[in-house]
Amino acid sequence: MQGMGTRWFDLSGSELRVLLVAAAIVLLSLVVLGALRSALREPEIRVEYVRESLRMPERTDVNTATEYQLRLLPGIGSKTARDIVEDRQSHGPFRTLEDLIRVRGIGPKTLELVRPHLMCRPPEAQGRD
Repeated sequence: MQGMGTRWFDLSGSELRVLLVAAAIVLLSLVVLGALRSALREPEIRVEYVRESLRMPERTDVNTATEYQLRLLPGIGSKTARDIVEDRQSHGPFRTLEDLIRVRGIGPKTLELVRPHLMCRPPEAQGRD
């Protein structure tokens, strides 16, 4: 212990300054990386009123639905969606959901699959919105 001076780890003043600057750069880099990480993180999504939305599904009117909207229904592919729109244009609006049976590709099972997602407003009510 005789050779130990008052300097830290036997570093000269300039070496100590370089070490302190390097440590400051490392700490600053860690702070910047942490800030970037939290800035780039996916925003937290809060879901509220989930039970209510599950009980009251949004229904699409079969007489105004687009082909795209119809394709989103369970059991309805792009051809059947196109056939529904074409049938509606050719034969007029559907009076009840059961009228969908007249469209090729829709049977009783498919009708029951889509029933919770569709509604059929009377044709007379179409222009009153």
